[in-house]
Amino acid sequence: MKSKWALWRTFGVFAITAFVVFAATACRSLVGQEPQPESQFVRVEGGTFLMGYCPTGESVTPMRNVTLSSFYISRFEVTQGEWYDLMGTRPSWFTGATDSVGNPVMGVNWRNLPVERVNWYDAIVFSNRLSISRGRSPAYSISGSTNPDDWGPVPVPPVSNAPIWDAVEIVPGSNGYRLPTEAQWEFAARGGTVCQGNFVFSGSNTAADVAWYGGNSGWRTHEVGTRQPNALGLYDMSGNVFEWVWDRLGPYPNVDETDPMGAPSGSTRMCRGGGWFDSGWGVRSANRDDINVPAYKGNYRGFRLVRP
Repeated sequence: MKSKWALWRTFGVFAITAFVVFAATACRSLVGQEPQPESQFVRVEGGTFLMGYCPTGESVTPMRNVTLSSFYISRFEVTQGEWYDLMGTRPSWFTGATDSVGNPVMGVNWRNLPVERVNWYDAIVFSNRLSISRGRSPAYSISGSTNPDDWGPVPVPPVSNAPIWDAVEIVPGSNGYRLPTEAQWEFAARGGTVCQGNFVFSGSNTAADVAWYGGNSGWRTHEVGTRQPNALGLYDMSGNVFEWVWDRLGPYPNVDETDPMGAPSGSTRMCRGGGWFDSGWGVRSANRDDINVPAYKGNYRGFRLVRP
């Protein structure tokens, strides 16, 4: 029969092993072997909000009431680790070793930095590949195909095949991952029905509470989830990297809308949220960044995903 000491030692080893497994599982939301699991997609209950409103008076006009159906949105911006695990490439400028001007940075895990230097078309490809990998029906189709392998090379400047890619369509009834619409993004940034429109930034009236921006970033991106979240538990909706959304550039209509999809035509796509070099004005929840050629890859543009 084993001694009491031997039994306690066996129990101790088992407890430590169990803790290590638990800790590894808990950390997987950021540094695991696949993009954010379903547990890191937050449900945003549908509702109506005044789109474009800013409490400081710097509203985007014309403001109008927008009603949205419920949807899920990723808690974090897509990270470099998630991109690498699915796509097998490392496109980003920031590796965690230096800032934007080459000064050394210590203690940063590159896998947890938001992916950047990805254009709008890259985000569409990532969305469909993630849907396919998880058995979901892809959200996007080009020339009748939802398989990105059939679409040809992703357009980059100078753009030669953008007209083909700009014919991308949303597949009716798809349950796959996709870019949020501008309205979905702003509704989620404001806190949905939980905390609607009460803050200038996503979760606070003080930019530094919730955003990595020009006032505190040290001119680089930071690991996602390291500022305070908003009322829905979403991180980095203000600052860190601009986030591509579905919508084409166009003025807001002066009528109330339900589940709007943006302008019906145009060659420029929208980004929201501001980035690591922006002023506080630029990371407001209401602010629109509208100078975005969809083929352009910048070290301040990334994205997050939604699904129905």
